[in-house]
Amino acid sequence: MDPGEWLAQEDGVALVRVVPAAEELLVVGSERPLELLRAAYHLGNRHVPLEVRSDQLRLLVDPVLERLLLHRGLEVRRVVEPFLPEPGAYGAAPHAHTHP
Repeated sequence: MDPGEWLAQEDGVALVRVVPAAEELLVVGSERPLELLRAAYHLGNRHVPLEVRSDQLRLLVDPVLERLLLHRGLEVRRVVEPFLPEPGAYGAAPHAHTHP
């Protein structure tokens, strides 16, 4: 289920709403889009779950990766927010589940 969706009974009465938990994340940005793209490449080579946005990357806090990203000259900050990583090449496509 995706954040914001509802789990309901057969009669349609909503019971539970999906709300993602806040987690400690690294938010990675750069004034140079190519450097951000390179960071995504290197993180992908390590099979790191990654949330990709148009101007930033987000990943779970990992001090080793944080140092690597800083060493590459990227902007890195820590936040506590919901984490919605890409499902990956073999993950389910968004909204792939069926509805009755």
